[in-house]
Amino acid sequence: MKNSLFLTLLLSSLLVSGCAEPPLVIGQPAASTDSQQVVIYYIDRPKCNFETLAHIRVTGGYFSLKSMLARMQKQAAGVGADGLYVLHTQQLDVKEYLGTAKAIRCLPA
Repeated sequence: MKNSLFLTLLLSSLLVSGCAEPPLVIGQPAASTDSQQVVIYYIDRPKCNFETLAHIRVTGGYFSLKSMLARMQKQAAGVGADGLYVLHTQQLDVKEYLGTAKAIRCLPA
């Protein structure tokens, strides 16, 4: 009985937290930044010249687009990005989203 309760709680927490693959780091990562400082470029392309630090992909278990973007923003901050360039988002179900983005760092002008 305890094992089934534990398994149910574990699966529920995974569903709520969503599935996020580790970022595929392709550039030179920097020290982590505060995720609130990572600018999200959702519709418009970044106005700066930038380098791509990592590719980010997340799927499932997000109750809103906002929560999925927040997860991506946190991953971008983890590789030292100052921007998140969102490439694709899709709502698969009422509570399931997927998305891809680039963790970027703007280059000096």
